[in-house]
Amino acid sequence: MTQRISVREVAAEAGVSIGTVSRVLNSSGYASADVRLRVQQAAARLGYQPDFTARHLRGGRSRTIGYLLPNIANPYLAIHLSEVERLAQAAGYSLLVGSSERPERDKELVAFFENRRLEGIIASPSNEYTDPAGSPFAVTPLPCVIVDRDLGPGFDSVLIDHCAGIRQVMEYLLSLGHRRVALFASGRGMRPGREKLRGYRAALESAGLAHDERLVHIGDSWLESSRVPMQHMLKLDAPPTAIIAVGTQLLSGAVHVIREAGLDIPGDVSVVGIGTLETLELMYPPVTALRANYHQSAAAAMKLMLERVEKRAPKEPRTVLIPSDLILGRSCARAR
Repeated sequence: MTQRISVREVAAEAGVSIGTVSRVLNSSGYASADVRLRVQQAAARLGYQPDFTARHLRGGRSRTIGYLLPNIANPYLAIHLSEVERLAQAAGYSLLVGSSERPERDKELVAFFENRRLEGIIASPSNEYTDPAGSPFAVTPLPCVIVDRDLGPGFDSVLIDHCAGIRQVMEYLLSLGHRRVALFASGRGMRPGREKLRGYRAALESAGLAHDERLVHIGDSWLESSRVPMQHMLKLDAPPTAIIAVGTQLLSGAVHVIREAGLDIPGDVSVVGIGTLETLELMYPPVTALRANYHQSAAAAMKLMLERVEKRAPKEPRTVLIPSDLILGRSCARAR
């Protein structure tokens, strides 16, 4: 293991006192321009790196925030994570990231964050607890900001408005004359899946159309999981004339089946994707997409967290609802 260069070694190299090195490196006191240059050059030659952890703990704060997410490989969550980290760094905080796919791991990570004396947790767990009071987020002394999950009313929360987003998509497709719209989503037992289904059903009800469960597939978010349901839907007496699908995996699987059946997009079947333009813009024709504002969600989560850890937040938990944007491509046409 590489040995850390100490302030004492920098002082000896520069020919000054330890206190002078501390003043220069921390910009906390006077030193002449010549002395500052000598200290900075000595630190660079030796490869000195400040020990931020020790500095923060001596001051009673770690200035580190935990970020818990279900799967770091998820492109949407990766965008959210990247933006949260950028904003944390800009505010002078570090981010410690943990990936969790089961309740036991949630508990392990929360305990780990507590032991590391973190200042708060931004969490988008892979589970919504049947007993919210029994979740590790309900019992930790660390302030928590929950992202797009329903863990009960006791938390600051940032929620994507999936219900309104799906209603917007449905109203657009209905305006094109589509009456048989298929929905492909993931996580029926989680807030995003529930809210998408709620918006889908509400739009049908508002239009006076019956809900056909055969046109809904809410399961795993991977390529093959949408292929068989799409095949079954195309064999119905009244197959869908439009589909809505979350992300590139479910969307790609359904689109492959449509094209294998010799159908044209958008001539025979209109297509709307849900997610980020970074992932959906690679498809052809350019996909009409409901874009989730993950950058806006990250900014809101970081704002709530900073206000909470810096004692500027009200006592009562707050909820921020993030809208989605419908971006029109060339994958939708009027129903035939």
